[in-house]
Amino acid sequence: MNINIKKLFCLFLLFFSFSLIAKEDHRVEIQPIAFEKALSIANQGVLKQKENGFVYLDVSNEWIDEVIPLLDHEGIIRARPTASRSIGAHISVFDEKENLIPEELGEVFSFEIKEIRSFTLHTRDGLKKLWVIAVDSLELESLRQKYGLSPKLKNFDYHITLGKQMPSAPDQWQQTEEISPFNFSDESVEEMKESGDFTVFEEEKILQTAAKVNAVGQLKIKGNGFVYLDVPNDFIDQVWQQLPFQHDFTPISTTAKKMGAHISVIYEDEMIAKEIWNFTHAGQWFEFEVKELRYVDKKTASGKERLWLLAADAPALQRLRMHYGLKPKLQNHDFHITIGKEILSEISLINEETQELETASQAA
Repeated sequence: MNINIKKLFCLFLLFFSFSLIAKEDHRVEIQPIAFEKALSIANQGVLKQKENGFVYLDVSNEWIDEVIPLLDHEGIIRARPTASRSIGAHISVFDEKENLIPEELGEVFSFEIKEIRSFTLHTRDGLKKLWVIAVDSLELESLRQKYGLSPKLKNFDYHITLGKQMPSAPDQWQQTEEISPFNFSDESVEEMKESGDFTVFEEEKILQTAAKVNAVGQLKIKGNGFVYLDVPNDFIDQVWQQLPFQHDFTPISTTAKKMGAHISVIYEDEMIAKEIWNFTHAGQWFEFEVKELRYVDKKTASGKERLWLLAADAPALQRLRMHYGLKPKLQNHDFHITIGKEILSEISLINEETQELETASQAA
């Protein structure tokens, strides 16, 4: 009986593992008009190599310039650059790490259009939603096999990257004077935290200064999808010199080309993961109330630092996040205005960890 259970369990694991392997990581996009246009573009290109060793099939930029405008999608698609200094539309063939200089450079290779796809990619810069044209090419497969490699680069289908999908906002959203209805809602929200990874610094004078600043801001969205509440720079300019810091301190820059004082509301990864492409609330105005002066101590690669911030109660921002299916607070932290950073120690973490190990060994 136990043997049969084990067999069934093994079969289940085998089936589950095959299911994971077979699982598609992309979405086939039904785009008949754009697909028809793609079929009319020359399906061949010239094999080229960059200075770093990356080998690609250089194809017509029509794949980007002519196809993207015909796509039916939400938000915007930021096209892959096609300027003279970029490689533009192309199909990746050999990675630079494969360290090859194929003798076929300059030759023409053909391919066949398969379908239009989109998929979400995890990168060092966060989530990216890419749109591509998947293609088949026996010629490129044979080329890679000739050099003893797998038929496809990293076992991915050959493709032409069109661009990345990004959230969009209403036209002229920066000129709106609309007060968000979330300010007047009675929908319940979370209370501010009484404790956490922060320390409350009791300084009534600073709170009185902050209370004199108009506690209302405009909701803005950056080109990468990051959503924040733009608040008066006085929350930084009028406060930071009153802070009781004892080490080198750098306030958040409030110059014209910087974000300045702000409250982070929705990270770009959240926007993409939740597919919030039409951000209709951009430009609206939200109220909040500064409640506490806090600091958070952190260890970084360059040493220890202390972030000074003004914690704010912002029920309307919580309701906004919940409206889009997100948790009420960003990373479960209270909303806040970062004032600046105080450098506590320049001892590197590597040295610090070494010292800790030496202390532990001596104690042993």
